[in-house]
Amino acid sequence: MHIFTSLDIESCRKTIAGEGANRVSFVYHLKISDIDGYKTWLNESEHSFSGKRLYRVKADPVAREGMLVDEILIDEFYSVQKGLDFLSTLGGALERFCSEYAILVIKPEPPIVFHLVKWISRLIRLFKGTTDKGTPSANWSAENIAVWPDDKQMEVARAQNLDETLFVYNLNKYKPVAQYSDVNEGSKNVSGKEAYDRYSKIAGFELLRRGAYPVYGGKPICIFSSDKDCMLAQHWDHFIFVRYPQRRNLLATIESEEFNKGEVHRDAGLQRVAICMGKEA
Repeated sequence: MHIFTSLDIESCRKTIAGEGANRVSFVYHLKISDIDGYKTWLNESEHSFSGKRLYRVKADPVAREGMLVDEILIDEFYSVQKGLDFLSTLGGALERFCSEYAILVIKPEPPIVFHLVKWISRLIRLFKGTTDKGTPSANWSAENIAVWPDDKQMEVARAQNLDETLFVYNLNKYKPVAQYSDVNEGSKNVSGKEAYDRYSKIAGFELLRRGAYPVYGGKPICIFSSDKDCMLAQHWDHFIFVRYPQRRNLLATIESEEFNKGEVHRDAGLQRVAICMGKEA
C-alpha cells in the first residue's frame, strides 16, 4: 500500500494498475472548516464522472489516536479512469474547505458479496433473530485498544441516540502470524487473517441475527493524506464498513456472552485497527 502526502494522480494510476482493479472507490475522512464550501462541493461532486456516492456518515465527535473527523464519504467509480479524472478535477478543492483530510483508495469487493450477506442476515433473523430493547449494560471495555474502540470512543458511542442507524468503519492491519496468549486457542501456523476470520465467524452471527452486516469493503491500495503524521498514513490490509439497524444493536452485541467468546481471536489476529462510529449525515 502506497502513502502520498499530495494528490499524485499518476502515481495512484500506476498503483491501481498494479492491483489489477477494474473499479475503484474513494473513502474520504474529512475535518471540515468551511461548511458552505463543503456543501457546494457535495452538490458538485455527487454523480460527477459517472461516480456513485454510496455513503455519507457523520462521525461520532471523538478522536481516534488523535485523529478527529467530521464526516466520512464513500464514492465508487465503475471505471478507474473516471475515478482518477474525478480526483484530478474535484479532489484539490478539499484543501479549501477542510483543515485536514485523508482519501483512502480501495479496490472494492464484488457487490454480490454484500447482497449475499444481506440475504443471509434475513434468513438468520427469520429463524434465529433477536430484538434488542432498552439501554444495554455498559460493562464492556477493551484491554487492547490498538484493536478495539477505546474507553472514550465507547463513552461517546453510548451517549448518542440509540434508535438511530449506526455505521462502523474498520480499517484492519493483520499480524503476519496470530499471537494467542493461550496456546490451546490456536495452532502455531495460524495467520493473523485466519485468526480474525475465526472472530468474524463468531461475532458475525451475533450481528446477522440483529440485522447488522457489512455493506461495503475492499482492499486498501493507497492513501492521500494532508497530514503525514495522520494515523491512517501507514499500511493496511482490509477495509470493512458495517451497518447496524440501531446503535443499541452494537452495544448489546458486545455485551453478549457469545460475542465475548470470539474476542480472543480478534486480539490474536489484529495488529492495529482504525475504527470510527457514526450515523447517516
